Amino acid sequence: MGKLLRRMTQGDELLAEWDASDPASVERAEREYRRWLEQEHVAVRSDDGATYEPLKGDRLPVDAAEVILTTAMGGG
Repeated sequence: MGKLLRRMTQGDELLAEWDASDPASVERAEREYRRWLEQEHVAVRSDDGATYEPLKGDRLPVDAAEVILTTAMGGG
């Protein structure tokens, strides 16, 4: 079971959950994932809660334990 989360100051908000063997749940999660990407959020993948891999593209990695969305961070 995978989770799509949005990083918030008060903790992560659950946006969607999916089961890779359930196409309908994957489709709902992918739709939600793309909706946030269109709002200029960025995503990272975490399979262990300690390491994070930046994601590129608009495909939800359905084998991920968690995908976390956040606003883009500036820097320089």
